[in-house]
Amino acid sequence: MTELSPRPYILVGIDGSRSSLDALTWAVHEAQGRNLPLRLVHAVDYGNFVMGFNPAPSESFFKYVETAGQKFLDEARADVQAMDLDVEVSLHNVAGRPADVLLEQSKDAILTVVGSTGLNGLTGLLAGSVALTLTAHGHSPVVVVRSPGAHAGGPVVVGVSGAPDSEDAIGWAFEEASLRGANLVAVLVSSYVPAYFDYVEPTWEELPGPAREDQQAMLLAERLAGWQEKFPDVAVRRVVAAGHPGHVLLDYAQRAQLVVTGTRGHGNLTGWFLGSTSHRLIQHASCPVLVARPHARESSS
Repeated sequence: MTELSPRPYILVGIDGSRSSLDALTWAVHEAQGRNLPLRLVHAVDYGNFVMGFNPAPSESFFKYVETAGQKFLDEARADVQAMDLDVEVSLHNVAGRPADVLLEQSKDAILTVVGSTGLNGLTGLLAGSVALTLTAHGHSPVVVVRSPGAHAGGPVVVGVSGAPDSEDAIGWAFEEASLRGANLVAVLVSSYVPAYFDYVEPTWEELPGPAREDQQAMLLAERLAGWQEKFPDVAVRRVVAAGHPGHVLLDYAQRAQLVVTGTRGHGNLTGWFLGSTSHRLIQHASCPVLVARPHARESSS
């Protein structure tokens, strides 16, 4: 293992939590499979210590915080070394708000990887806000990891819709399935529910509108056709389901090693409310979740 970090790289947020080390484990295997370096970043928001009614922290306290951050990074590097894999690693202890730091560093990343939970306050990637900020505004696809080895022999699952960003999700899903030698389950969810019903949890059998299963099956086949030609080694199972996209994908996530979604959708024929769906997956899926974005996937080949 060397201490180089050529571009592009896989970016990993490190905060000393068990969750961030789980994210690192996932990222190490991804980096090895893609022959890419890892950039491990710890961010400390010093502004947190001078706000409110707290007395001004001493210089020694700031030094302690900086040293603690470097310790987290050193421990993370040791974990990578213990895996005995040929992966390049660079360490970066950066001052700033964690979300802002990772957003900036994601500009040159192929993937940004964070844990699903973090330490609070002075050290941490607050997984809720940071993960959601990254999935909404990051410059690279974002992987949120809860259990890196969950369902290791399971398929990769991708949510498919008629939205343009679904193409990125499909592409990443095929690539990840090929990289892992896994089957791919492509799921198109048809719901016909207006967006304001998203959190109302209606009874689907009582909602009006035809199923149009044939149309949905045709749409799914069209969306996958070119990618199946590009990745002939990937066995694909097509699924057209009715219901709430978040609920349906969470069910498939119970048996998957990775779930891939796009960044957003549209509440039209395909019923893909991806903002809330991706949030639901990030917070509740039992496997890692990759929120895809347009990126130069070819550079990682």
